[in-house]
Amino acid sequence: MDVKSSLLVDDIQRTQYPYVTGTSVIGIKYKDGILIAADMGGSYGSTLRYKSVERLKAIGKHSLLGASGEVSDFQELLRTLDDLILYDNMWDDGNSLGPKEVHSYLTRVMYNRRNKFNPLWNSVVLGGVKNGQKYLGTVNMIGVHYQDNHVATGFGNHLAIPILRDEWKEDLSFEDGVRLLEKCMRVLIYRDRSAINKLQIAKITEDGVTISPPYSLKTYWEFSAFKNPSAGAQGSW
Repeated sequence: MDVKSSLLVDDIQRTQYPYVTGTSVIGIKYKDGILIAADMGGSYGSTLRYKSVERLKAIGKHSLLGASGEVSDFQELLRTLDDLILYDNMWDDGNSLGPKEVHSYLTRVMYNRRNKFNPLWNSVVLGGVKNGQKYLGTVNMIGVHYQDNHVATGFGNHLAIPILRDEWKEDLSFEDGVRLLEKCMRVLIYRDRSAINKLQIAKITEDGVTISPPYSLKTYWEFSAFKNPSAGAQGSW
């Protein structure tokens, strides 16, 4: 084999930047389980091209996953998790992977891909309930991970987390939890150009996963700051 052919064989492509992306995902614990919210926008660069992208998926019996970032990488991650759940079920030993195990697995996958300089361009929220124990964690594209009572990805880290720190409480009812998530999502709609007002909210309890049909939040765009958004920047140059 000549040098030219060898170079062609050894040429390995890496994703340099994401193409179609989804924005923030927000997750909270509530009295009976976990709630996760995400809008349904898919941006092609800076263009909101797709408006029906589902980014919330059930993983096995006990876990719920939401992802921001590259949509195709999220689909690849779902295929990997499907294989994991299938392999686990094949043992037929009466046990099944819980959210803690799935979250740990995701941290290893993301960190492994990062070390190969071929990351999955996602930040994910993983929540679940098993044996009465609620679990909520997040991991980003380089494997940085943590667990908390409320987590967010993307712009949600900057705009939603302060709201959650002020208003979240451990004994939130389902209705109050949904209202809190909708408040956070409405702020993101106003402030994040990649967010749209069509969203889904999913819950997971001991009884399983329920993902709401898509619905729209009401918005109000007549605030004075929205009418002349550059007013505060006048005279700054």
